[in-house]
Amino acid sequence: MKHRILIVVPSFKILGGVANHYMGLASFWKSNVKYCTYGKRPKIPAIFCLLPDLLIYIFKLIFCKIDVVIVNPSLRKYQLRRDAIYLILARIFRKKVVSFIHGWDYSIAEQISKEPYWFKRTYGKSLFIYVLCSDFKKTLDELNMSAPVILTTTKVADSLVASINNKRNGTIKQILFLARVEKNKGIIITLETFALLKQNNPHLKLSVCGTGTALEEAKTYTKQLSLTDDVIFHGNVSGEKLITQFKTSDIYILPTTHGEGMATSVLEAMAFGLPIISRPVGGVKDFFINGEMGYLLESLNPIDYTNAIQSLIDNPPLTSKISQTNETFAKNHFLASKVTEKFENDITTFLNKL
Repeated sequence: MKHRILIVVPSFKILGGVANHYMGLASFWKSNVKYCTYGKRPKIPAIFCLLPDLLIYIFKLIFCKIDVVIVNPSLRKYQLRRDAIYLILARIFRKKVVSFIHGWDYSIAEQISKEPYWFKRTYGKSLFIYVLCSDFKKTLDELNMSAPVILTTTKVADSLVASINNKRNGTIKQILFLARVEKNKGIIITLETFALLKQNNPHLKLSVCGTGTALEEAKTYTKQLSLTDDVIFHGNVSGEKLITQFKTSDIYILPTTHGEGMATSVLEAMAFGLPIISRPVGGVKDFFINGEMGYLLESLNPIDYTNAIQSLIDNPPLTSKISQTNETFAKNHFLASKVTEKFENDITTFLNKL
């Protein structure tokens, strides 16, 4: 059944995780989907956009015959309060609302658990709530809200992996770090791990893709470790450059300490057949099989990451098998076409229960 859906989303001109997610789904909706953007724009602070954004939103609620509104907060104070305004306005105009909580802050979750009244009176009135991790679902389920809490995933663009012809033989020549270059994403641990690996594997290269507040520190540290010839900083990559990085790399590393929901770059790396070396943070641990898809390590010690990667370097048949497993699993579960189809089916299911 086709629905008339209004998605409240950050500006597509500033490609954060939420905007990128919905851009990837855009061509697969069978429903009539419209977008209402909010927040900062290029060169325009968010505060100056708030009132115009709300007026445009109200106009669409009144005149566009919307069935369902989708709001996309992170579990952070400002985002929750801002999106609650959109949610309440939708309910005033008798529209059903789906809440998709992308980012997660454990301190905010703890506050909500202790004082759940406001959250239950706003987001708890949703048709259903999407989250990206079973830990997040458990926290919200314990609030005994009327809204069902459902696990979902971020996506891999179908077009991104359309040309994959996986012929990996298990040889590891290049390691890929693709994320924001921040300490809490593990860039320093990655560099220290790479320095240790180079002692026994002089052929190795490290490709760092992304920008962030730790970029200059990472470049300086690379020089201190005498790795400038073997670590290449590419900045942000997209399109064909992104595809090239995945195709020319042999293993993906993300020793993050950040409260990930479901890191898209991990799913993309899997779709290209890269073994994953990361931490059991967020939704990845809900499906990941250690030893069969790579390794999720509790540790933040570079020696442990070195040992995990070295074990794959020393065992090309295992690495090749992991490559095949990851590509197949990602294509079966994470393609944007499949994620969109499930989203629409969930909306239909819960609308039919009313």
